[in-house]
Amino acid sequence: MSGLYVYGVTRAGEDAVPSRAGVGDTPVQAIERGPVAALVSEVPGDSVPGRAKNLTAHSEVLRAAMDGGTVLPMRFGVLMPDAETVQRDLLEAREQWLTEMLAALDGRVEMTVSAMYQEDVLLHEVVTQDAGIRTLRERVQSKPAAATHFERIRLGELVAAAVDARRAGDASAILDALRPLADAYAPAELLHERMVVNAAFLVRRDQLEKFDAAVENVSAERADRMHFKLTGPLPPFSFVGQEAPAWA
Repeated sequence: MSGLYVYGVTRAGEDAVPSRAGVGDTPVQAIERGPVAALVSEVPGDSVPGRAKNLTAHSEVLRAAMDGGTVLPMRFGVLMPDAETVQRDLLEAREQWLTEMLAALDGRVEMTVSAMYQEDVLLHEVVTQDAGIRTLRERVQSKPAAATHFERIRLGELVAAAVDARRAGDASAILDALRPLADAYAPAELLHERMVVNAAFLVRRDQLEKFDAAVENVSAERADRMHFKLTGPLPPFSFVGQEAPAWA
């Protein structure tokens, strides 16, 4: 038993079929129906294990396909039984939506930006630069813990609130510098307590150099406080099917 693993959808007739092998080292082909086409490869069985090699192949096929045109990436693991099902249930059934999304994302790629505070920087800034927190901290440190139980609880609350406020302010400044260079952005979950920003930006290809320069600038301005990571260009994973993107 075999099925067709689906990587994404592009316009019919575009030169988006990559020469590199896909999941399971199988060749990638295009199945067309009307104005759209699905990039697929034949795989054995009725599921694809989420191993690192398969995840990498999925991503690399999509990145290679971007060189030939606009691609709507599918999530990892989409498997359909045959070409007829791909044409009927994906390309024909969702033709209007697919063509609209291809037009909306034409000439645009995803860039992801994350920023993380240097070790202990945020806490140090809060404790040393907030007079109220600094005074309370000095007071509880000079007394036995049992005698300052409620003051220590209050100190913890003040520090947590100050940390959240400073993080929000830093994130806002970073996003304000980058959003004007993107058509949309999609904030993602902060994956670490020291993370400041974790967001995807939908950037026009002709704006990539300016976007890269803007990220370089915000990174240089905060080099003593934060580490930045820029990834891309990527297929627009964060913007396919997004009904209400955070437009810049």
